[in-house]
Formats: sequence, C-alpha cells, structure tokens
Amino acid sequence: MHLILIERNLSEVFGLLIPLIITVSLLVYVSKSRFNLIKSIFFAHFSKAYFRVVENNKEEQEFMILLWSSVFLQGIMIHLYFITSSFPVYLYYLIIVGLIIIKYLIIKFSSKLLEQAMLFNFYITSFFISVIHYGWLCMPVIVLNILYFNRIENGFIQLINPVFIAVGLFYFVYRFIFLVNAANKEKISFLHIFFYLCTLEILPLGVISAIIVIN
Repeated sequence: MHLILIERNLSEVFGLLIPLIITVSLLVYVSKSRFNLIKSIFFAHFSKAYFRVVENNKEEQEFMILLWSSVFLQGIMIHLYFITSSFPVYLYYLIIVGLIIIKYLIIKFSSKLLEQAMLFNFYITSFFISVIHYGWLCMPVIVLNILYFNRIENGFIQLINPVFIAVGLFYFVYRFIFLVNAANKEKISFLHIFFYLCTLEILPLGVISAIIVIN
C-alpha cells in the first residue's frame, strides 16, 4: 500500500517555513563553529565524557541557541498538529516555553529541598539535552508536514508518526533509566526518586499524550 502525498501550496505555510529555515540556519551556524558541542549533545546520554562536555558548556551562547531553537521547533510541531484549531497560535509557543521554565524551576527547588545540588545540576543538564534532542527529532516530521500536509492526517500518522513516537518513547525510557541510575549512585531514597520522576518526567508526558488523543 502506497501513501500518496498531495503537495500543498507553500503559500499556506510560508509563515511557518520562514521560521523553520531561520532555526535550521542557527543550527548550521552552531555546527560550523562548535561541531564538538553538537556531537557531545548528540551522544551525551550514551557517554559520560560527552555528557561532561555538555555540562561544562551549557552556559555558553551556542548551547543556548541550540536549546531555544529546539524549543521553537517543538512549538512549530504542536502548531502544525493543531493547525486547524481556532486556538491562538502564539499560545502554543508560550505554553511550551512556560512548561520548560516551570520544570527548570521545580528542579532547582528540588535541589535545595533535598540538598542534592550536584545531582539536580546533573538532572538540569539532562533535561536541557532532552529538550534539544526532541527538537531535532521533530525536524523531519515538521518538514514533511509543511511541504505535504494541512495537518497530521490519519494516513500520515499511520506511516510517519509511529516511527516518530517509537523513537521518542524509546528515548524517554532510556533517559528514565539513565536518571534512576544517576540517583541510585547518589543514594537518594526511592521515595524521592519516585516523586521526581513521576511529577517531572511521567506526568508531563501523560498530559501531552492526553491532549493529543482528545484532539
């Protein structure tokens, strides 16, 4: 069975194509000037050495460019998913930014509450890396959606989205195990680990999944 892609009129999505091109241009700029940082981010959750490089450079301008461009990519992804909705467009991006800031603040608060600054600094770095990874993962889906679809239709979901969702879930599970192992090494109580992972990792995923299913 072949999926027939009906090419859309680019004028319909020109407003999204421009910010996408700008975002990709920023990624290319960083990759040329700080390729080692790009490589370290890509492999950070699979190598302690690469993770340490990211941790030492997460305050750098290039890292911030990668982080916020990935946030914007996720905003575009959500925008495309709900493109037929009457919901104000700018709110999608504000919601994404707001959720990321809230999670960051909760992690910072938890580090003071549990007096585990080093561990939660590790969690913040991992969180930033995951935001960038999810943004990169969204890129091919965004490009296909902009070029060929008015919104994510059932046929598109049947072909493209299972791969996107499977990779995203695999990454989520792997990172979940990664964070649990890091907490165990610091001898954090299971109750605290459970509280953190359920409220800041599992709950947001559940809420987003519920919103997508409902809509």
